[in-house]
Amino acid sequence: MKLFIILGLLKLSLYASMSIQEAWNSTQTKNEGMKASNADVTRAELKKSSAESMYLPSVSITGSYTHLSEPINIDTSELSDFMASFSIAFPSQMNLSEQDIFLADLQVLWPLYVGGKIDAANDMYAAQISEKQALVQMKKDTEFLKLIKYYYGVVVSESLYKTRVQAQKALQIHYENAKKLKAQGQIAKIELLNAEVKLDAAKIETSKAQHKLEIASSALFSLTKLKPEPSSKLFVNEDMRDEEYYKKETQANYAGIKILDAKASQSNSLVEIKEAAWMPEVAAYGNYNLYKDDSPLMSTLPTWFAGVMVKIDLLQRKDRSEEVQAAKLLNDKVKYLKLEALDGLALLVEKTYKEMMSDREEFNALNSSIKLAHENYRLREVAFSEGLSTSVELVDAQMFLLGAKTKRLNAAYNFVQKLSQLSVLSGDREMFFQVEKLSEGIK
Repeated sequence: MKLFIILGLLKLSLYASMSIQEAWNSTQTKNEGMKASNADVTRAELKKSSAESMYLPSVSITGSYTHLSEPINIDTSELSDFMASFSIAFPSQMNLSEQDIFLADLQVLWPLYVGGKIDAANDMYAAQISEKQALVQMKKDTEFLKLIKYYYGVVVSESLYKTRVQAQKALQIHYENAKKLKAQGQIAKIELLNAEVKLDAAKIETSKAQHKLEIASSALFSLTKLKPEPSSKLFVNEDMRDEEYYKKETQANYAGIKILDAKASQSNSLVEIKEAAWMPEVAAYGNYNLYKDDSPLMSTLPTWFAGVMVKIDLLQRKDRSEEVQAAKLLNDKVKYLKLEALDGLALLVEKTYKEMMSDREEFNALNSSIKLAHENYRLREVAFSEGLSTSVELVDAQMFLLGAKTKRLNAAYNFVQKLSQLSVLSGDREMFFQVEKLSEGIK
């Protein structure tokens, strides 16, 4: 019994009604590509955290073992002979060191000034974090656009399927009525055959619409990992911001621009690093002896020492000036790419916005067409039942109504698609959900 309950709950969860906001939340938590992008951000943050340690001194312990060809000795034979004249015994040779030498030291090296390399390196790592975050945003934007396409694709496909089913039912009724009228001699046989042909064609179109709905549902499942029943409806909003607003927001917030800004910051840091090659390096150092032999030579070594050293590279194996120039050229390239991208984005926003407005105008204009199509179909249906209209005229009226509804759905779908694109371009996906909540769904 428990097994059946669990299976029933699982089925309900898989086919539960889901709004577009809920579908997006599910996509974000289950999309493997997004998880990979987030891992890149974490990796960049760890590298930045590691780079901050470059300000600290390095401390190490070194141990060494040295084997000499022979012990270090001092010839004291002359002194030995001299001391012998006073009847004093003195060795003719003195051992200063054993043949095997063991040493252990604690060493400290602290960079005090390296020409700004450390600061520039940390700035570069920070810019890399910004780049990875922008790439995450771009990945989310891509998945968001796919979700809008698939989710509302299911909404449109389901609506068209239901419309096809209704049309088929109407044609079925029309066909049944045509058989009665033919039996009463009110219409010719050709009218009955025509009604049958139109009914068969409607069945084919209904089957096609069903297959399209199944394909759209499968695409949505591949993205959300669920089989939701979309509860959000298509919409068209009459209160949209002007075109300049989207252009301004795009220049400031689009993920692609953020990536170029991060690249520019990295190239600036690279210039600083290359210029630092001309600067002197200053470091403090120290050494503390942990272990040494008790031989006379080793006993003369100090227990510790400390100091400051300065290093100035007078000549390197590569031309530092050309390295700096190459870094500056890379910086200029990024600037030119950003300017080009801004021009292209302004044109894209203008195109997308105007298309969205055109879709809204088409949607509104089709309202009157649908009213006319409804009235025309009603009149043709009455006329046919009285033998004053042909089967072809009635079917044409129905097809005109179906076509008007389909065009209206497509106009709303295109409007939603363009709105999602503008949301992504302006770096504000939440704007889409805000507009969706404030809009009345299309029935």
